[in-house]
Amino acid sequence: MPLLPDRLDVVARGVGCALAAIPSTVLVPLPLSLALTRRYHREDLLRELHWMVAWARFCRRHLLGIELEVHGREHLPRPSRGHLYVSNHQSWADILVLMEALDTVAFLSKTLVKRIPFIGRCAYAGGSIWVERDDAASRRQALREMLRMCEVSTAVVLFPEGTRSPDGELRQSIHPASLRAAFQHRLKVVPVGVDGTCRVLPKSMDRVRPGRVAVSIGAPLDPAAFSDAALWSDAVWGRVKDLHLEARARVR
Repeated sequence: MPLLPDRLDVVARGVGCALAAIPSTVLVPLPLSLALTRRYHREDLLRELHWMVAWARFCRRHLLGIELEVHGREHLPRPSRGHLYVSNHQSWADILVLMEALDTVAFLSKTLVKRIPFIGRCAYAGGSIWVERDDAASRRQALREMLRMCEVSTAVVLFPEGTRSPDGELRQSIHPASLRAAFQHRLKVVPVGVDGTCRVLPKSMDRVRPGRVAVSIGAPLDPAAFSDAALWSDAVWGRVKDLHLEARARVR
């Protein structure tokens, strides 16, 4: 019972995020992006049309109370096609934080996000890929779509842990299939480390506690420098671990 006010606060902030998305998607960007662009081959035009990054910044500042610190933006490729972003995953707040830090709307995400009014449709238009985690066919299709999106349009954000960390620590194991597929398709990887979001919005979703969050962005890793996919995926995740520790040092 003592947690009820906190849970109501979380729900209220979530509703606030959804309502805040209405002017930033419905008035101009979403209709234009769907009418004038295709899902692929339109990265630069979509960045001009949709305002979802501004929406993420508003929600991060005013609804979650996150003080964001980003390091390494000079490593972001422009255009980002031919790359894949790989990050650790602590919280739902990672989505808002990384949209702003990486200037992107494209994520490999659960189909739950697809069903959120306004937000889901605009995220799809911006390059997000949907996956049903417990459906093998859906996972294979999502992997094909993610690779195509990265190759011909815009880099997608991948969370190899597959789900949020319960305590902010990196999970003991990851799902390496996507990283190994990136190796085979010769996609460069931009490693990213995030820390602090788990304290703002934990996996239990029972409270929102405003605070500091840091994002560290590393230089792109080229698969051409590695002899096989296993070494490659180990190196990518090792770099994410290092960047996570760098981010943690900045918020503690």
